[in-house]
Amino acid sequence: MAVRPASNSFDAMTLAAAARRSSPPHSRIFMEALGTSLSQVAGDEQALRILAAVGATIAREQPVPVCNSLTDLKAAMNAGLQVLDWGQVDLYEAEKALEFVVVGYPCFEGVEAQTAFAAILEALLEGWLAQQAARSGLSMRLVERGSGPYPALIFRYERSGA
Repeated sequence: MAVRPASNSFDAMTLAAAARRSSPPHSRIFMEALGTSLSQVAGDEQALRILAAVGATIAREQPVPVCNSLTDLKAAMNAGLQVLDWGQVDLYEAEKALEFVVVGYPCFEGVEAQTAFAAILEALLEGWLAQQAARSGLSMRLVERGSGPYPALIFRYERSGA
């Protein structure tokens, strides 16, 4: 696996159009309401825990097979994301970490919905990695939103506190 390039080769307009097509209005309305309501009722910290539990549950119900290489893992994760219509992932080796760059995910305009979706996706990816082998002390976290109106979501899988 290569080091992540500064920008990806996906055309932003194509991805934005695909994301809107894969995220019908009723789904966008639901995610907006969910993101806002969870934070209002449970508070931000508890809302993120609930959303992480949703992602972990999806990972258990839609598992990926055990993979023997990062190339196989990327293919399995992309197949899983395709089933959910949640975009595609590129996988890169970083210093003592793996980076996952997700593009083409469903497009949500509100910050609450974007945050809710990113929390679910983070837990989903971490759940899929946990299915590969138990490694204590490793965790997935969103580290960057790329630039532009429809940025890539960049997650790192590394030792907690790194």
